[in-house]
Amino acid sequence: MKIPISDGTMKIPIAILSIALLSLSTTSVYAQNETCIYFFYGEGCPHCARVEPIINNLENRSEYPVKIYRFEIYNNRSNLLLLSQYFDSYNIPINQRGVPVVFIGNSYLIGDRPIIDNIDSLIKANIGSACPKLNEQNVTGTAGSASPLEKLSSLSMFVIIGAALADSVNPCAIAVLLILLSALIASGRKRRALRAGLAFTISIYVTYFLFGLGLFSALQISGLSFWFYKIIGIVAVIIGLANIKDFFWYGGGGFVMEIPRAWRPTLKKMLSSVTSPLGAFLLGFAVCLFELPCTGGPYIVILGLLAERMTMFAAIPLLLIYNVFFVLPLLIITLMIYLGFSTVEKTTEWKEKNIRKLHLIIGLIMLVLGGIIVFGLV
Repeated sequence: MKIPISDGTMKIPIAILSIALLSLSTTSVYAQNETCIYFFYGEGCPHCARVEPIINNLENRSEYPVKIYRFEIYNNRSNLLLLSQYFDSYNIPINQRGVPVVFIGNSYLIGDRPIIDNIDSLIKANIGSACPKLNEQNVTGTAGSASPLEKLSSLSMFVIIGAALADSVNPCAIAVLLILLSALIASGRKRRALRAGLAFTISIYVTYFLFGLGLFSALQISGLSFWFYKIIGIVAVIIGLANIKDFFWYGGGGFVMEIPRAWRPTLKKMLSSVTSPLGAFLLGFAVCLFELPCTGGPYIVILGLLAERMTMFAAIPLLLIYNVFFVLPLLIITLMIYLGFSTVEKTTEWKEKNIRKLHLIIGLIMLVLGGIIVFGLV
């Protein structure tokens, strides 16, 4: 028996099926021809901001279909580590590394101008390229050795605590605390002197930590180059040599690595006017401005080191630890004087007697730190 078939009824399903197959085939070819691009950038980086509109526009163009994967590195340590691995895999020299950077196939572009000028031609040369792959033999850290970030992690405690201790034994901070305690103890209020000393120490801690966060952000936004990173190491060496100079030739050359002598009468007057823990806490913020010229050197070196190698999230715990060691001598001196193990006069005499040795200790630590940075040991 023949079953009647309507030609008109079957034309529509067949047409739909043909269109679906054609569409699937076209989509498959389109997907196969997509060029995979890895784009690494930093939030707040001005050079990255110039490139982003160009990258965004690529996805809206049909002649060269692309698939873009974005990796923000300033606030994401995993992305920063991944970028370091790609730099190693592509054998990119250290002095050329930075953001923005794009990887396409076996090629890459670094910097806003090279990306803007050459991204189109690079896509044409790599049409349909798969996502960039890491060469395991070239990626530092995949065969038992450490990546730059992992090297920093292994040395960070040594470097950070060493710099913090150099910073903490600086005669500036100790002298400021002794002036404050002397004024309060002379008033006959020993317990108030304890509270004021603790409040002052906490204030210094908070102020230095906030100052560190601000400078860290500024360094990352501006973008640390390889040479600026080396300059930080050279600065550490210069600070070290200047302090060693004060051990052998105190006051020689017309300067000492301490609070400028012209500022000291004003600072002493400010400290002598403190009568309460609250006043000591508030004054701590102002005192930091006086101390920074002589205590800020090691801190700035550490901030530059961390900003070149770490995200803000990863650096915060290290800055907290740094400042604990920075204020530790201030805390110890306050407690020793309050508990009667020492007096302001004895501590002041000890400081004056050993001031050259303190400069020598600071100088040696800064020389070691500078050498570590300059010679790329961290």
